[in-house]
Amino acid sequence: MLRNDPNFSRLPAGDQQRLLQQLHRVNQMPEDERQRRLGRAEMLEHLSPQQRMQVNDSFRRLGMLSADRRSMISNAFRDLRAVPPDQRSIVLNSSRYQSQFSPDERGMLTDMLRVEPYEPAR
Repeated sequence: MLRNDPNFSRLPAGDQQRLLQQLHRVNQMPEDERQRRLGRAEMLEHLSPQQRMQVNDSFRRLGMLSADRRSMISNAFRDLRAVPPDQRSIVLNSSRYQSQFSPDERGMLTDMLRVEPYEPAR
């Protein structure tokens, strides 16, 4: 179906191959992971260009942290996915999170969670 799309056909061969590989990877994901990623992509679409840049910058900065800080923030990120979006800032500003994370790290979490769909604890 994608190969029949005229816009797809106009792309350079390398871009076509990259898109087909991405589509294949998405189709191989477990259903819940696929839905989470699609939800994240949809939330990204609704952000302003400046907000998208902030989110991308926060993910980039996360990758530059030491392994132990990256692990702590990643764990907090996973935990906070289970917090309803309207309550995430309350948790992030709690004394527990203020003592564990710097204001910059909490800002990174805020940015990254901006596009993270709510995922209730199982």
